This record gives sequence, C-alpha cells and structure tokens, in this order.
Amino acid sequence: MIIAHEVDKKLGICDIETFLELFDVGIYNPDTQQWVEFEVSKYKNELFEFVKHYDPKNYDYLVTFNGINFDQQVLEWVVENHQKWFDLTNLEICRKISNFAQELIDNSNYGLFLPYKESRFTIPPLDVFRIHHFDNEARRTSLKWCEFMFNMDVEEMPVHHLKRDLTQEEIALVKEYRRHDVMATLKLLELTLGQVDLPELKDYKGKNAVETRLQYIQETSLPCLNWSDVKIGEEWNKAEYMKAEGIRDDRLVFPVKVKYPYGQRFKNFLPKTMKFKTQQLQDFIKYLGNQYVTAEKQEFPITIGQTTYTIAKGGIHSTEKNRKLKIPTGYSAKDADVGAQYPRSCIKLEIYPPHLKKTILMKLIETAEMKDFYKQKGKETTDKVEKSKLKGLETGTKLRMNGGYFGKLGQKGSFLEYPEGVLKVTMGNQIEILMLIEAMEEAGFSVVSGNTDGIVTLYPTDREADYLRICKEWEVQVLNTEMGKLEYNEFEGLWQDSINSYIAKSKDGTVKKKGRFMTEFEINKNKSMRVVPLALEAYFIRGEDPVEFIRNHKNIFDFCIAKKASGKMHYEEQWEEEKVVKTKVHKKLVRYFVSTKGTILYKRGFNNEGNPMNNHVNAPTELGQPLITYFNRKFESEDYGIDYNHYILHVLERIDNIEKTKKAKAFVDALNPGQQLTLF
Repeated sequence: MIIAHEVDKKLGICDIETFLELFDVGIYNPDTQQWVEFEVSKYKNELFEFVKHYDPKNYDYLVTFNGINFDQQVLEWVVENHQKWFDLTNLEICRKISNFAQELIDNSNYGLFLPYKESRFTIPPLDVFRIHHFDNEARRTSLKWCEFMFNMDVEEMPVHHLKRDLTQEEIALVKEYRRHDVMATLKLLELTLGQVDLPELKDYKGKNAVETRLQYIQETSLPCLNWSDVKIGEEWNKAEYMKAEGIRDDRLVFPVKVKYPYGQRFKNFLPKTMKFKTQQLQDFIKYLGNQYVTAEKQEFPITIGQTTYTIAKGGIHSTEKNRKLKIPTGYSAKDADVGAQYPRSCIKLEIYPPHLKKTILMKLIETAEMKDFYKQKGKETTDKVEKSKLKGLETGTKLRMNGGYFGKLGQKGSFLEYPEGVLKVTMGNQIEILMLIEAMEEAGFSVVSGNTDGIVTLYPTDREADYLRICKEWEVQVLNTEMGKLEYNEFEGLWQDSINSYIAKSKDGTVKKKGRFMTEFEINKNKSMRVVPLALEAYFIRGEDPVEFIRNHKNIFDFCIAKKASGKMHYEEQWEEEKVVKTKVHKKLVRYFVSTKGTILYKRGFNNEGNPMNNHVNAPTELGQPLITYFNRKFESEDYGIDYNHYILHVLERIDNIEKTKKAKAFVDALNPGQQLTLF
C-alpha cells in the first residue's frame, strides 16, 4: 500500500480480542483484501501458527487503533512467553492472556509504564490512535465514534469478555465484530493518508500525515512516526535546543521548580508597548493592573462604544449573542486578524522559560524565518514533488511554533513549562487588541466584534484610507511591523449565535464558519444533525428556503445524532405494543434520527454521584415528544420516516434568535388544521 509519495509498504491492519475463553487475532491485508486470523479457544489452538506468522518479513508495519498501548503489548507478550505454555490447556492459555490484558488496562489507568517500548516491537507499529492525538484527554476518541463520523455501522460487542462456556456461534459473532473494527481502523488509516471523500471530513483530503512524519524522520532522526503533531513540535524544539547547547541528557532541560503567577498583580504581565489615550481605558487598565491573579476564573468587563468586551486570563472576547450584522449602504465591515499571533508574541516579548537559555528563543526565531522561507519557495516552484516537500516542511515549522512552543508553555510536565510566560503572552495580546479598539472608536468607527487575535470594524467605505492608516499606526506602536501584521477580510454579511459561533460571507464569496455553524469537522468532533447548519448556510448565504432544503435533503446521515454514555449510564428505547410497555437496552454509543414513527429514547443508570437517572434524551417540544429510529446498523429505505418538522423547528428557532423573527411559532401554528404556512 502506498503510504507516502512512491513509498509502497506491506501493511497489516490488526485487531485482537482477549476474552476469558478466547484469544482472537485478525490481520487484514489492504492490498490483497485477504484476512489472516488466529484463534485460541476450547475448540482450537492456533497459537504457534500466530507466532510463526508474526514476523517482520510479512509486514513492514502493523496498523492498529491504540496498538502501542494494548494490542501489540499483548502480542509481544504472547510471542515472548508462549513456549512456557506447552503443558497448558487451551482455556488456561486464554485465561493467562486475558489476565495480562486486564492488568495492562488497569496499569494504564494509573499511568504506569508499558511493558514493551515501541522500539522493541517485532513489527513496527503504525498507530492511528496516537497520530491523531486521541491519547490526549481533550481529544480522547473511541473507534466507535470514528465509525459514526465515517457513516459506518456502529457495532456493539455482542458477547461479554468474561462469559464462560463460549459457543462457536458466539465466537463467530466476536470475529465478525473484530473484523468490523479492523475495517474502521483501515478507514482511519485512509483518512490519515489524506484519502477521504466525505464532505464533512474534507479538511483531511490530500493531507498525508504519514508522509510528513516520514519526512520529519529524515529531517531530524526523531522516531516520530506515531507522534501527534503537538508532540512532534515539542520534541523537535527540544532536540534543536539540546544540540545547540551540547546537552545529551534531556532530563537536564526540564524545570526543577515551576513558578505560577498566582498572588501577583496583573500589572506585572502587561506589555511595555501599552498606551491608552482615553480616560476610560486608562482607569480600566489601572484597575485591572492592581488586581491579583488567582487560580480561579477571573473576568473583567468593559464597554467601548456599543460593544462590551470581557478580559480574562486566557484572552479577550466581545459578548454579542444572536444577531445579524447589517452593513448599511456606503459602509464596509472588515475583519483584521493578527497573523501567527501567539508564537510571534513570544518572539516580540522575548518569552522563554527561565530554566532554559535564550537559545530556545533564538531557535523559535529561526523557525519563524524558515516558515516564511518554505512558504515563499513553495509558491515559486512548479514541481509537484518539491512543492509537497516544502509544504511538509512549512507545516513542521508551524508545529514547532504553535503547539510545540507556545502551547507547551502552559502544559504541566513539558520541558517548556512556564505559566508566567503564558499569562504575559495572553495579557499582552488582549491589551494590544484593546489599543486597536480604542483607536478605531476614537476615529468614529464602530468595532462590532472582537477577540484576542482580531476585530471586526464597521466604517464608511470612503474612509478606507483612515481605517488602514490606523491599522498601520497600531502595528508600529505594538512592534508588529515585521511579524504579527494584520490580515484583512471584508464581510458581506455576518450572522452570529455568539462570538465563537457564526457564519460570515466575505466579499470574495468565501464563507467562514465557526462553532454551531460548522459543516466540516475534525474526526474527534460531533457532526450530529449536520442538516441543521447546512440549512442555515443555505438560508443565510444563498438565500434558500430552509424548510424546503430540509424536506428535500437526501443524505440520511446528515439527520443522524450520536450520543455517548459513560460510567454506569446506558441508553434504552421504550415503546408500547398491545398496551404493554417494552424496552430495548443499548450500550455506550447510540446513533439515531428523529422519526414520525419510532420509540422514545432514555438515558438511564447511575450518574457520577451515584444517583439514579432516567432522562428523555430528546425532551418534548412544541411538536410533542420526539420519537427516534435507532440507526447504529444502517439500512436502506425509500422512506425513512424522518420527522422533518423536528429539524425544521431547530433551524427556525435559531433563525428567530438571530433575526428577531417568529418563524418557528408560525411554523408550529401552520401545522394545525386550517392554517397556511407563509414564512419566506
């Protein structure tokens, strides 16, 4: 299988199941589309066949989902210990493997070291779980969730791992389940290679994460094939610093003691370039500067012109909600964003951890220069291979500058950990943005929205020169003439749920979406009810009737909703049949769509406090109690019985909130006999 430009490798897509009475291994060859499977149970013992097959001559890489933490740990242990089991029965072997697997899981919950390092694996791993950073708490994602995002069947394990007296039929069900997981892992590998056609995942198309990692290995000799982007950036920075300083032991670059900003006044973290003209801002900054930094959430509101902003430790943001930005005739609405703000601020403010030498900052400056160099060379070359290589190197510099430098200043345990530095950067950025807001408002312009890296300003079009002059003067004042310059985008229209949830149409026809308006997603995000933001985009951007859009939309998966349960919670369907209430219990992840004929979905069990829970997943609305059709295992139908009205109501309520209309009420009223619907 081609995993990078002209790099053909023998891959095995692998998954295992470790039951009390079953050890099951399946490896799929994506080139031949053939399976190699091994079973140890009371019915057969293919242990030695597996050990013989588990050889690097058969595979260049073993592709897994979390295999470095689990699957290949188990496989290596089996290979290492199998000769000791010659006198054990099949079930005794299964029990040994099951016990080791459970111990492995228990140890991982306590953060204990793994028995085998990645470098010791018989077959090199390609772990898509780690590449996508699913081992990070904020991005943790199951294979089941990936199946939902891929529009695959979302299968539940049909047999409990501790079940005794397994039948051959039950073993067959387990194998079918395991094969399905392998196919999901293959889908995730294809996504990792940039081979994806789903429009909701189009941001991955053409971006080969394996190819760039192989390129970085060649560039740095770092064993980063299974590292996340953030780890690549951090480790690359660390390696460059150690090389420059002649340090061989990386333990010497970690802080012995970390100092936090708590108990200090905010004025210690404000930038030297800070300068305000109005008494209002001068008084506000004086007040803010005299406040003490605490570990708790701290927010400081201020209203400038017609817009209210909130200053916090992490950044500034305006507080507008549910509005349509109307651009009057003769006016322009322009978004001005600070380019590469956080790493550029680290350079400008000379932010680097005090336990390291300034060399680390000089390396960041070199990286920023390299980024600009690679970007320019990429524009100049016409050779596709060279362009791809330069793009990969440019991406590598971004990893080092963002997640690998600024992002690590606030991460506990990083060699770059420097909480005071984080606050200097975030406070510096938002104070500078406040200076730009003040300048715009003083010129008679209206800043209608703002956050830490930019503002949206409404001004008379014939005063364009004044607007740009103010921006240039601000760049000089805050020392952003070489780096962190403003980048502009003129809006034709803007519709917002909040500062972090909006859709905007630019003058050049491009559409910018954020938050609840997103229709393209990262694989770890949630695309539930995608038809809703699609209908909103159709309405706001293209002027289409959202009611007709939803009724005519054909992709059943865009109507689907996924819900996850954790701990001792689960889902149940409930319905009445011949005056008898019946239920069907599901496990941790359900996919469904709202339908005209179906069941009621409940979330039941015990919450984290141990209290019993019995909640409607979909609470009653003006249209009554929503019914659902369970869709974990997809099926084809000419008429799915979708309750289009449920989705239409969602869309109209959001339109009403933004446009201050009553379309949702009119829609509900029109569903009553004798009423006529006239909305658009």
